[in-house]
Amino acid sequence: MTKETLMSPELDKRIPAALLILRFFLAIFLLQWSIEKLILPDAAARIASNFYGVTLAAPASYALGFAELILSLALLFGFHRTVSYGLSLLVHTVTVVVSWRQLFDPWGLAKVGNHLWISTWPTWGGFAALFLMREWDTWTVDGWRQSRSAPSARHATSL
Repeated sequence: MTKETLMSPELDKRIPAALLILRFFLAIFLLQWSIEKLILPDAAARIASNFYGVTLAAPASYALGFAELILSLALLFGFHRTVSYGLSLLVHTVTVVVSWRQLFDPWGLAKVGNHLWISTWPTWGGFAALFLMREWDTWTVDGWRQSRSAPSARHATSL
């Protein structure tokens, strides 16, 4: 199914609205982690050490926080959808992989008290769905740019 083969005008309006809602809340989710890295670099260093097994110096925390802030804003506004949605999915995929170690012991048995990490899975599903449906997410900066260039493209082909 392509954008052009959607069945009804109501569906045409609901899909961008649903994707806007999904994109907004996923961007806010990612944004809070970037702000934490910028405001609390020591907390980011502890998280990097405990969950990812890497040492993170304060300057690296600021750099990661700034990069993630740019990514979060690109996601929020739908700027360069393929790149920003794809990178957001990739960043969260790392979290999901790491969370697996938080949920299960080496023998595959569930650890008690770590059910919060299960929330990374549906969030990952949201990022994956948004990436897969990015062409229908038209209430974005990219969608606005495409709509502004469309009349000139149509005019050029009619000449």
